[in-house]
Amino acid sequence: MSVTLLVNPACRAARRRAGLAEQVRRALPGPYADATVVASRSLEDVTAIAAAARPDDVVVVLGGDGTLRAAAAGASRSGSVIAPLPGGSGNDLCRHLGIPLDPVRAARATASWTERPIDLGDVDGQVFLTIATLGFTAAINEQANRVHSRGPFIYVAAAVALLPRVRPTRVVHVIDGAATPVDAWMVSIAITSSQGGGILVAPGAEADDGLLDVVSYDARTWGGFVASLVATLLRRPIASRAVQHRRARSLRLETPDPVPVYADGERVGTTPCTIRVRPGAVRLLGPAR
Repeated sequence: MSVTLLVNPACRAARRRAGLAEQVRRALPGPYADATVVASRSLEDVTAIAAAARPDDVVVVLGGDGTLRAAAAGASRSGSVIAPLPGGSGNDLCRHLGIPLDPVRAARATASWTERPIDLGDVDGQVFLTIATLGFTAAINEQANRVHSRGPFIYVAAAVALLPRVRPTRVVHVIDGAATPVDAWMVSIAITSSQGGGILVAPGAEADDGLLDVVSYDARTWGGFVASLVATLLRRPIASRAVQHRRARSLRLETPDPVPVYADGERVGTTPCTIRVRPGAVRLLGPAR
């Protein structure tokens, strides 16, 4: 077994903490000590490095959810094992798995981690690890990605700026051959439970159940949407007609005009699109459940 510490030098944690890669390397314990440090040049580079690893290799990945998504795309081809460390603004995969949000602490904790298979989402061939989204949350991602200096509150700032202008989109969900048209303010297709740095969108989502959690905000008015959004942020009960929750192994999303689809903080396509789950597609090291 060989161990690679794959670092995205552009990730928030690496930019804010000089020498972080070396601190993480020194913190890796036992079988992961003396990892070879590799700095990525692009997300495509991350995928290629993970895809070139052998099935018994461990790739420790320091970066945000977009970097982890790129690594998972490669690891799903090679069979190598991914150990995620938080380095981004949202870190929603690490939050879902219970991984410490300080990368050095997380590196030390790998001594007690165990291997488990987790699911991958697939948007017309583009994979994701957490949540794919369209509508309001996709617009938040699009605005946040334009900001050069990003921090933990960038998604909140983008939401506040966009909220007065948000309008619903006619979305047709096609699940198991049944088409359901809705006027949705946002739609999230979840492998894990949160997005945007811990906003709990799909509380029941599990990363290894072989299902997508489809959450659609269908409130009839702007005020109703804002109320349901605030309830989500405060983790309060939401009126059932305002938010619809379904589960599926695959679905198709159609809109009158193409709209962007984001996943793991990155743009992965537009509607119309087909979204599927690839059960147990990635081997991952993480805290025992």
